[in-house]
Amino acid sequence: MINETELAQRLGLSADRLKEFLSVSEYRKFKKNSVLFEGNAVCDWLGYIINGAVRTYCVNDLGEEISFLLQVNGDFFGDYESYITHQKSNFIIKTTLDTEILVFDKERLDELIDSDIFWIKFSRTMSDICFLEAKRRIEDLLFYSPEERYQNLLRKSPEIIRKIPQKYISSYLGITAQSLSRIRKRSN
Repeated sequence: MINETELAQRLGLSADRLKEFLSVSEYRKFKKNSVLFEGNAVCDWLGYIINGAVRTYCVNDLGEEISFLLQVNGDFFGDYESYITHQKSNFIIKTTLDTEILVFDKERLDELIDSDIFWIKFSRTMSDICFLEAKRRIEDLLFYSPEERYQNLLRKSPEIIRKIPQKYISSYLGITAQSLSRIRKRSN
């Protein structure tokens, strides 16, 4: 169930603005390992994790699952590129725990954004957050060692380490599960 006071604080919204925001959303609960988005389609919605965890991944030509994003409470998720370009997505989005989310349909969210300059600013802030997260992800993969990537993840979101299985974390970091295990031992 939604704790509106906590959600308003997380999003930086007044109670009235939160009600507007919730009016264009749909609350949903999913069991662990539920597929939220199958890929090979346009992702015309965004989600917000109230409680739980999701993984965004793709399957390569060898049939291996490559984790692109790991997200937990307070994170927005979805294939943002597909959302803004209306192009098909290759990503799959799946829960890694029992998860509660808010889902925002693009059409309804666009109507809210068009209704008030406040929501234009809010959506711009969300876009900026998505951009910065993508930039940090690229920098992590290009400029940091696996151990540094793990430490960065631990600093940014220790909740991910607690909620998401090691095999998905290792894929996200671009290393094997055995390498992650060694890094974790050295870090403790």
